[in-house]
Order: sequence, then structure tokens, then C-alpha cells
Amino acid sequence: MGESLLTAVQVAEMPAVPKTRVWSMSRRGEIPTVRIGAREVCCRPEDIEKWIARRTTSRPRGTQS
Repeated sequence: MGESLLTAVQVAEMPAVPKTRVWSMSRRGEIPTVRIGAREVCCRPEDIEKWIARRTTSRPRGTQS
């Protein structure tokens, strides 16, 4: 396997959100995670980068097109 996994704290730094939000998004299945045991989740860096890219918009939120 050999690939690195990111902890919830590291993932929270990428989109600049609180780590508690990462954990709750993981529980709801909103972000791609790898479950490590009963209480720990990690993420593949490329999965998070793709997830962020899919949610990136070119216009500011709340503006009309």
C-alpha cells in the first residue's frame, strides 16, 4: 500500500475548517475517509484534494449569475 494518510487534524487544515467539523462530516459520509479502528478516521490526500476541487466555484457564494 505505502500511501500516506492524513489525520482529521491535517484534513481540517486543508480547507481551513475546525477538526470537529471534519469528524462530523466524516460521520455523515460527506467526505471520503478511511476508518482506522472505532474512533479514528484518516483520509487519502488525493481524495481530499479531489473533494475540495469538486466543491470549488468560480464566483463568490451568494452572488447571482
